[in-house]
Amino acid sequence: MTQAKASLIYGLERLKPTDRFNVIRFDNTFDVLFSDAVPADANHVWQAKNFVNALQARGGTEMVPPMQAALNDRRGNDAAGTMLRQVVFLTDGEIGNEQQLFDTITAMRGRSRVFMVGIGSAPNSYLMTRAAELGRGTFTHIGAVEQVQERMRTLFDKLESPVVTNLTVTFSANGADVTPVVLPDLYRGEPVALTARVGALTGTIEIKGLIGERPWIVTLPLANAAQGRGLSKLWARRKIADAEVARTLRSITPEEADKRILALALDHSLVTRLTSLVAVDKTPSRPAGAQLTRAEVPLNLPAGWEFDKVFGRPGAGGDHAPLPIERRADRADELQKVAYARVCAQALLPRRPLQVEPPRCPPPAWRCRRARRTRRSACSSG
Repeated sequence: MTQAKASLIYGLERLKPTDRFNVIRFDNTFDVLFSDAVPADANHVWQAKNFVNALQARGGTEMVPPMQAALNDRRGNDAAGTMLRQVVFLTDGEIGNEQQLFDTITAMRGRSRVFMVGIGSAPNSYLMTRAAELGRGTFTHIGAVEQVQERMRTLFDKLESPVVTNLTVTFSANGADVTPVVLPDLYRGEPVALTARVGALTGTIEIKGLIGERPWIVTLPLANAAQGRGLSKLWARRKIADAEVARTLRSITPEEADKRILALALDHSLVTRLTSLVAVDKTPSRPAGAQLTRAEVPLNLPAGWEFDKVFGRPGAGGDHAPLPIERRADRADELQKVAYARVCAQALLPRRPLQVEPPRCPPPAWRCRRARRTRRSACSSG
């Protein structure tokens, strides 16, 4: 909460009188400070600072209702609709049903841009990154109070300097496979990168956008493209991200997404959620005939987390500590348990020894293969 309040106060101090803003507080409920976006004059900023300073951490995290309120664009069709609308969403990101939040951003984004700011040592980076991508914004992580001013200054420098918005790209030659499908806005000092696979370096590439309300266009001949190494991997990595986004948006089935991801990963030797790189050692670490041994490997909690609050105090309340209630993206009648709750439950169960045979394989080599779900263990070296 300390990082969140400091970040928000810093953002309020960066507003200009010509800007308009609003502040939304949320946990398992949410409150909107003003009925609509208001001018960033001294009085409104003062009210907002008092509102922020009074905030306290309580309840859970339900993101969909406040995100819907933030994306509700009441001025989209009037004169103020020509302004670039930016939503800065600060949260620790500890929720269990990310898909509903993604659906909300996709359906209500409109002319808004969503910039996610993750607070704390272990925010849900998958949620933050994907939400920012769908919202055509960026993700910023603030892990400590000392980082607030630096990270928020970088973010607001970007927000204050949009150069070209609504970018589109067209290749004159047919068959160009371009990624990403949706381009982010161009900001001062920050490049926009796109990759494409083409049959030949002929024709042109046309880039269009808006500078304010004025159309902007540039045409580049492909024949002038410079040679580079590793570009195919960049293209494949971005295509994999596109497939993941399409899966998130349900524009393709999970099976089709996995098929595309697996083919790209194997062709270009990339690590994904379906593939991994495996180091194979030809030398056994355990002498033939030696008995297997076992060891328990402790796991560290993220910085700032307290053991008693996650697992409960030893000996208190029975054999097992109560599981944390899931922090959801919206309200639902039936509660589920989040991933970390399941981990806690497993950690409290009696451990059973795991036995593994050391690899007796060909000489060391890096191979990309389809990842299989296996159990991890630690084995001594004789």
